[in-house]
Amino acid sequence: MKHHTFIFVVTVFAVLAFHNTAVRAQTPAETPAEKPIRVLLVDDLSPGYYHMPTGTTLRNIIRQDKRFEVVLAEDSEILGTDLPFDYDVILLHFKNYRIPKRDAAMKANLEKFVLEGGGLFVYHFACGAFEDWKPGFEKLAGRIWDPELPGHDPYGRFTVRITDKAHPIVANIGNFEIYDELYTCLRNSEVPIHVIADAVSVVDKKTYPMAFVLENGKGRTFHTTLGHDDRSLSSAEFQKMIRQAILWCAKRENTSPPISAQTDTTDARLRAITDSLPEGAKLRAYLDCGGPGRFEQGLKIMVSEEAEPWRYQADVPIDGIPPEQMTVLFHLQQVSFAVEGLDRAKRYQLNVVWWDFDANGRTQSLIVQSPDQAMTKILRPGTSLPDYKESQLPPRTLTVALPVAFVREGKLLLNVRNESGPNAVINEIWINELQ
Repeated sequence: MKHHTFIFVVTVFAVLAFHNTAVRAQTPAETPAEKPIRVLLVDDLSPGYYHMPTGTTLRNIIRQDKRFEVVLAEDSEILGTDLPFDYDVILLHFKNYRIPKRDAAMKANLEKFVLEGGGLFVYHFACGAFEDWKPGFEKLAGRIWDPELPGHDPYGRFTVRITDKAHPIVANIGNFEIYDELYTCLRNSEVPIHVIADAVSVVDKKTYPMAFVLENGKGRTFHTTLGHDDRSLSSAEFQKMIRQAILWCAKRENTSPPISAQTDTTDARLRAITDSLPEGAKLRAYLDCGGPGRFEQGLKIMVSEEAEPWRYQADVPIDGIPPEQMTVLFHLQQVSFAVEGLDRAKRYQLNVVWWDFDANGRTQSLIVQSPDQAMTKILRPGTSLPDYKESQLPPRTLTVALPVAFVREGKLLLNVRNESGPNAVINEIWINELQ
């Protein structure tokens, strides 16, 4: 049996998250990790500045996580005042073609902010900001725009590859496709950077960084060349990267979001699942395959590195299908999960959702194994998945009891195996604790 390497794909979720417990108001006694992360998004659309008017979209994406307080400043010269020092992270969203009136103060403040521990987020063409401040801005940004180099590939679809799956900014993000400008214009530099995502140019076939990090003094910088327009920002994976980059810049990457920080759609899905549970059952672990997950009481679900995320692209919206069932993990042979933290004295119920969206004749089996793969049990033999493209069938939820012998191990392996069709797919997985 093939050995699987597993990575965490979701963040730990508080115990009360599944029970709609109200979040208490902030009090002076709260620890720093509980305080909101203040983000100053510095935009500028005045003459002599650039870029696309995506500042409001970007602000709204960040605000989906209620841990963030975002202020959109539409005059970049705010950097020349004392106000930036009231924030945890400064996000640069402009390229200036003229020297600002407060140029010296802006540069001095930005350098001081980072060196003293602030987080800097350099977004898209902000790599070209402060063009006359090459040594200073290059040290803070890591790489900067070189007008002598080709700017970017033609706007279009390409794959962003995650190069460091262990980094907290991208640990739960797989390779993803995006419509964007693939920048080829960053100048080579001696400034040390750590690349966490890259892409291959369709023009010159070379590899270019799409996201990287570095540290200066006590501060952290995240730099991405992605994000040309609203279509680029529609990528769910890129949105996740943006929010997790802010957490990292603010040195809060290991904190878990409170219940109020979750997106409305995911909360609605969890409520729908909870409302349909058998009497006495409790939801203990949930994973949107290709999206976020929520865990309680040390119970974790991890997915093998071999699996890849994908999002169904329907021609028109499909009524009644939750967004979580439009994301999928797939693999040619099987999608494998490791489950840890099971209480040996309790009983559990496993639920999986699968769907043959594109009518490719998929048949799958569901198999459980002990961690050493010495014990194997088929929970569901080869089963035809409901197809949507031809028969308009919705996703199917399969519910089975986790065998006691495997639960006693405290952890187990789950395999969604391809029996026929192009690959194995899985949309959602969750585990209930039974009385």
